[in-house]
Amino acid sequence: GSSHFGSGRCQTRESTAKEAPPPHPLPYIMASQAQISKKRKFVADGVFYAELNEFLMRTLSEDGYAGVEVRVTPIRTEIIIRATRTREVLGEKGRRIRELTAVVQKRYGFP
Repeated sequence: GSSHFGSGRCQTRESTAKEAPPPHPLPYIMASQAQISKKRKFVADGVFYAELNEFLMRTLSEDGYAGVEVRVTPIRTEIIIRATRTREVLGEKGRRIRELTAVVQKRYGFP
């Protein structure tokens, strides 16, 4: 199955998830910023995907993590996580997925 979490709705709470990767000189740039060159945006998107994939691989290794898909829409960025043990990824009452969402939002400066 796959768990959805977009960069919308979530309470910021002290995260218990593993530490985010160290800051990278190339921050992920949102699609709305047209001043960035196409080439640089491709690179930034690739770096974001690679870092996100690695972070989720480390964090969700025990939950059968099987990959991630990033969908950028004008309203929000959706990150779709594929895992075999979706209940564990979500956590009780969706707490763990909210924590993961907060970590990603904080690390990459999503609104």
